[in-house]
Amino acid sequence: MQIPHRKMQLKKISVEEAESIALSAFSYITGDDQRMSRFLSISGLRVDTIRIAAESAGFFAGILDYIVSDEALLISFAEQEKVKPEHVMQARWTLSPSEFE
Repeated sequence: MQIPHRKMQLKKISVEEAESIALSAFSYITGDDQRMSRFLSISGLRVDTIRIAAESAGFFAGILDYIVSDEALLISFAEQEKVKPEHVMQARWTLSPSEFE
């Protein structure tokens, strides 16, 4: 039996709140050597290029894309921040709305 596809309904949150969540996610990633190493490997960034990358408009969206692409990472981050994973998804949607339209 095939389960019908339902479009995820996400409520938009403010850009400021979404960026705050992304900043917390970045702190979460950088707070652990293994998470940081994996992030650098997947993103193609280097420790010496993060500051430059962080100045780009899409940096926060990229951080949230990375977090939500790994369910275990998303759940672990959401638990630490005491928010629902859906709230992190809402932040991602706010920073990358064209991907969901």
